[in-house]
Amino acid sequence: MMKKIKMFILFNFCALISNAQQVNVFENEIRAFEKKDSLSFPAQGQILLYGSSTMRFWVTSEKDLAGYPTINRGFGGSQLSDAIYFFDRMVVPYQPKLILFYEGDNDLSSSKKSVETIYKDYLSFMKLVKKKCPNTKVAIYSLRPSLARENTMPDQQKLNELFKKYAKKHKKRAYFIDAYQALLDSTGRPNGANLVGDKLHLNAEGYKIWTKVTREFLDGDEK
Repeated sequence: MMKKIKMFILFNFCALISNAQQVNVFENEIRAFEKKDSLSFPAQGQILLYGSSTMRFWVTSEKDLAGYPTINRGFGGSQLSDAIYFFDRMVVPYQPKLILFYEGDNDLSSSKKSVETIYKDYLSFMKLVKKKCPNTKVAIYSLRPSLARENTMPDQQKLNELFKKYAKKHKKRAYFIDAYQALLDSTGRPNGANLVGDKLHLNAEGYKIWTKVTREFLDGDEK
């Protein structure tokens, strides 16, 4: 009996260590944002760019979205669960007017989570927004096709459809920005001309497309 108890304690201790290590991967990035904010805190009510590396590497976002006040808080490699974990530190303080949100890609590829699990995380994220940032709208991007993760495209499309249906059901609070087709070539494969050498992340040409669909959304009636 004592052996079973010890094994149970050891298992749970290892699980806690594992979870802490996963969170610590992003802790330095989050603290860097917080240090930056301590020197000059951004005004509330801006547009928050939040999510994984597609946001993090959008280094020209301020220029590309000129005319709209933005804060970029993307942290590379993150998943929806991480966006939820850091919500109180990276979303709530800014009380943004709108969140431009990109997550789900790493969830499918890195952790092999199911479409259903990822969508549940998205619903949890939206519940947090409603509870803690009641005046904030969320526009989630379609998952981005890439040559490096071409095998996940069927699941990407399933998630995109779920995001799109949610947006239709919750108009004026949730939106869907579709960049999927624009990043494909004439054969329906991810267009390598829009990707950097790792065949995963967007290059300057890819961000031109990203900027175009984003500005079309912001400039439209759904802002």
